Amino acid sequence: MISSVLWSICNFWLSAFRLPRECIREIDKLCSAFLWSGPELSTKKAKIAWDTICRPKQEGGLGLRSIKEANDVCCLKLIWRMVSHGDSLWVKWIKTHLLKHNTFWSLRSAQQGSWMWKKLLKYRNIAKDFSKVDIRNGERSSFWYDDWSTMGRLIDVVGERGQIDMGISKHKTLAEAWDGRSSRTHRAAILNNIEQELLLVKQNRVMAEDIFLWKGRKDIYRPRFSTRDTWNHTRTPSPVVTWHKSVWFAGGTPKFSFCVWLAAHNRLATGDRMLSWNRGLSTGCALCNHTLETRNHLFFSCVYASEIWQALTRNIYGAKYTTHWNDLIAATSGHWQDRTKGFIARYVFQATIHTIWRERNNRRHGEQPNPPVRLIRWIDKQVRDRLSSLNTSGERRHETGLQIWFAARNLY
Repeated sequence: MISSVLWSICNFWLSAFRLPRECIREIDKLCSAFLWSGPELSTKKAKIAWDTICRPKQEGGLGLRSIKEANDVCCLKLIWRMVSHGDSLWVKWIKTHLLKHNTFWSLRSAQQGSWMWKKLLKYRNIAKDFSKVDIRNGERSSFWYDDWSTMGRLIDVVGERGQIDMGISKHKTLAEAWDGRSSRTHRAAILNNIEQELLLVKQNRVMAEDIFLWKGRKDIYRPRFSTRDTWNHTRTPSPVVTWHKSVWFAGGTPKFSFCVWLAAHNRLATGDRMLSWNRGLSTGCALCNHTLETRNHLFFSCVYASEIWQALTRNIYGAKYTTHWNDLIAATSGHWQDRTKGFIARYVFQATIHTIWRERNNRRHGEQPNPPVRLIRWIDKQVRDRLSSLNTSGERRHETGLQIWFAARNLY
């Protein structure tokens, strides 16, 4: 809901405007409250920080994009439309009423224009690193302010004094620099290098429009804007977590994955965590009643949970079978030679965690306990139903999944 509905509404406005920071903070609060409490919109139930949630899944998040980061990317996209001479009515209006004879890079101050325009000008230092020009006829490229030479933007190389020494005003295009003057010899070596490069580019001149480029994947400049690549360049990445393949994989059940994601972050309300909130709470394991309840104990060192885990997975995991949480996370995240067996190992891992956690919560709330055999039967049915649904939907990768599962459960 957050990704498909709320984010879509935000993206609609971000495509045309820069949202104020305070507005973004309020949206983040609403989305966080909705994620953890639904329509109740309680801000006190969050288990994981919103900044962590808005990371890619391989970095421990839920794959939601930060609105602040999306806001920055959309502003850069508006700049791309201007510097690439887009054909939209907005770009034409900007050129006529705000830029006039200047380029976006050379405009000194924003005495005119809206709050939004003034904010866009503050992104120029970021945008400069993304923009280049592939010269053709040179008629739309600024000699001083566009990045067309191997030395970068020439105004940054020689400064305003270079305009006097070269005899080229700041408003000149590359074509005007070619045709409106003759080559000179200068005392400064850097100016002679510019003259040589100007001559070389002129020799390769063709009668076609200049191509404006934007930095994309692997720092390769391309004649198009990529939102994903720009986001990857501008955001601050976090370390990749080792357990993300245990949580997120094709064919998984979302509510199971979400539960395991919380467990991987150790944010489930187990006894040891509740003890840090309130010293008077009971912290014994709700399943075996004789030790402190921790995540590592509950999944799957507990005698009750271990019995369920062994009955379901010993034959699937084989030499990788274990009841230790860290070893199990490493096993499910690692490579499986048989792809279908790897899928089953991850899916039954998630289904078991979700079922055990639900049984633990039911006991905490006074409901009658279920014996391990009943939970084994529930999980077995869940796995079979999932494999059957994949086959019914035309998923060919795991068509032998039921045979492998039945063989592992000794049901043939």
